[in-house]
Amino acid sequence: MAKYRDVCIALLVVMFICCGCLIRHGDFSVLSNKLLNVADFELSKADRVKGIEGKDVQHMILFIPIGGVPTLEGALDNALEKGGGDVMTDAVVKTWGYTLLLYSQAAWKVEGDVVKTRKK
Repeated sequence: MAKYRDVCIALLVVMFICCGCLIRHGDFSVLSNKLLNVADFELSKADRVKGIEGKDVQHMILFIPIGGVPTLEGALDNALEKGGGDVMTDAVVKTWGYTLLLYSQAAWKVEGDVVKTRKK
């Protein structure tokens, strides 16, 4: 009986130490942090780079942060840079965080299609 109790306690400790969370903030038709002039631009007819993913991640060791706080702006900038554009369409925004013993991670993630509206 004592062995069973010890296994249950060890399992609870591991479950408490190794935990995580994912939050889906929503779906967005158009997402950008750049200044745009869409009056002369047909977004529906533009060339798209599909399936681009941008992340802004913060690592922590012993609860000491390595790097800056992750932001939606950082994740969006990363995605727009990868896709070579200035607007994301059909974007999905998520945050996540997890802890695994002495290492933790927190991040913003943006997934979607990237469109270039600027001619330069």
